Amino acid sequence: MLVVLSDADLMTQQLAELHVHLEGAIRRETAISLSAQNGLPEPPPYEYSDLAGFLAVYRQVSRCMVTNRDFERVIFEHGEAMASQHITYAEISFNPSLHPDDGWIDGVVRGRASVAREFGIEVSWLVELVRGGSVAANERALDIALTTEGVVGLGLVGDESIAASPLSNLVERARAAGLGFMPHAGQVGGPEVVREAVEDLGATRVAHGVGAEPDAGVLQLLVDRGVCLCVCPSSNARIGLQPDFRKFADLGIPLAVNTDDPAMVPTTLQRELTVAETVHGLDRVALITTAWQHRFGSHR
Repeated sequence: MLVVLSDADLMTQQLAELHVHLEGAIRRETAISLSAQNGLPEPPPYEYSDLAGFLAVYRQVSRCMVTNRDFERVIFEHGEAMASQHITYAEISFNPSLHPDDGWIDGVVRGRASVAREFGIEVSWLVELVRGGSVAANERALDIALTTEGVVGLGLVGDESIAASPLSNLVERARAAGLGFMPHAGQVGGPEVVREAVEDLGATRVAHGVGAEPDAGVLQLLVDRGVCLCVCPSSNARIGLQPDFRKFADLGIPLAVNTDDPAMVPTTLQRELTVAETVHGLDRVALITTAWQHRFGSHR
């Protein structure tokens, strides 16, 4: 039986988010405050129009989180933002290659606990590998993933022109330990990047994936394997991308809508759901349901 929800129900329904970067959730005022505390230059304004411009801002802002208290503050503040949107489960990525030493990891653990205690929100972590990163850096990321409380998967970021298949051994080690894997693929790269993520690395969930759009064979691969695309409409639009999300949905490819970098875009998950529904013609209830179905962790 088809369930029709009222507008009020849709706005208060419990939400899950699967594609959001901790470094992209740092409030501008917090980035300025933490940079001053840590003796760093004031980070640039959150202004950009392409991926290169975004990454330049992102890397500098990421540096403002230095101590475990810095991480705990950012996580708690994002918890406040999630609570106001009725998000009760989130898988949040962080990139160890942007943060030297390991003292900050305690802040990740404590921040997660404080968000659960104060807001009743379950945070699970994805630890990011980097395309073209050093062997040592990617091994370190895997070690953090395997030893840190609350980690449910690996992510993968970096230049999509660099093959990801050399990282397959790390992905398999994580998978053997019960972790999921959500690589960025097909954000600005083409269909071949999405095919590599699915066929070579065994991804069942892909961040973005919209580069598959022009290739019927790769689209069918996504359909056949039931791969979920964790798409981000406003984030894509900020860097000049306008994918045909409806094309993916009409083919039966599972879609979950996300904020990506909510403080930098800026956006909220409620807004992304509205944009997906009103601008792209997607089914809001289906998007919400898909996010819950394709999470790596389990909700209490």
